[in-house]
Amino acid sequence: MSDVRKTMRFFILDPLRLLAAFAVLLYHYSIYFEASDISLIAISRYGYLGVDFFFLLSGFVIMASAQNRSAFEFAFARGLRIYPAFIICLLLTVFISYLISGTSIPLKNAIANATIFNDYLGIPNVDGVYWTLQAEIKFYGCIFILLLTGLFVYHRYWIGLWLLIAIIHYFYKQPFFMGWFINPSYSFYFIAGVSAYLLSKNKRDLNAQCCFWISSTFCVLISGEQATGFLSNPSPATVLNVRLLVAIFCVFFFVLALGLLNIKRVPGWWVYLGAISYPLYLLHNRAGKALIDNFMGTIDTYWLLLMVTLAIVLVALLIHCCVEKTTDKAGKQLLKRFLRKNKASY
Repeated sequence: MSDVRKTMRFFILDPLRLLAAFAVLLYHYSIYFEASDISLIAISRYGYLGVDFFFLLSGFVIMASAQNRSAFEFAFARGLRIYPAFIICLLLTVFISYLISGTSIPLKNAIANATIFNDYLGIPNVDGVYWTLQAEIKFYGCIFILLLTGLFVYHRYWIGLWLLIAIIHYFYKQPFFMGWFINPSYSFYFIAGVSAYLLSKNKRDLNAQCCFWISSTFCVLISGEQATGFLSNPSPATVLNVRLLVAIFCVFFFVLALGLLNIKRVPGWWVYLGAISYPLYLLHNRAGKALIDNFMGTIDTYWLLLMVTLAIVLVALLIHCCVEKTTDKAGKQLLKRFLRKNKASY
């Protein structure tokens, strides 16, 4: 079994993670904006595209994370990254929903949601934003299988095959069971991110270049088609803007892959910008809206939105410092001890 190794960190992604999370928050909170604030509404309506950015980023980062790791190491690291903060945020959401809104979440629903596999059981998400975690987990599962079978290193084959299957599904909705293993539409985002990472290691990799630009083209195409699911009666100009923004996301990762955006040194607090984005994303929707609805009318709406947002940022920071950092340290020590013991047994 391999040693635990640190992968190269792309520091520029930390503030962008937080910016993407705030974009989604702004999109969800736009229902509270006054009709007269046309410019603010016009900007916030594109905030849902923060999720598209997250999927591109996930493909890039997960490919980096899986390098030189066994299937067990990868699964352990991903579980340690996803579940501790998620469980805490889920409990807080259930508690706040009951305390403020009087809404009681059935125990079986909460337990099923805690696994992030509740969609397989036909149990609804406690919070609507959890669907993105389910897409992520399926992506992690595919990488885990590739590592477990030893096929991960043959990326020039499986990425091309994955892209081909995604394209066939786009045009013919086949194979119909693809969604059970990985999200068909957002596969293009993951593929573009994975290909961008491979280009960062070898800029002359023609296979990675082809997969990147083909998948990016489909990202732009699909984003326009999906706009009607996130925006109310979008105009042709709005759809064009959506596609333009997604195209910018893709170009950004291509430029990142070329090594033109590397940051070697950052202040100590810089990493927190990316770290708090995950719990902030998990808490802002149902829990945040419950707080806003409860105090609506007591103070100016925009002051209320600001106060709730700051409260969520503070809680997200506490979750990162008290939960994520603690479990990460303990988990890494446990993994090192396991690997050391495993080596000694040979």
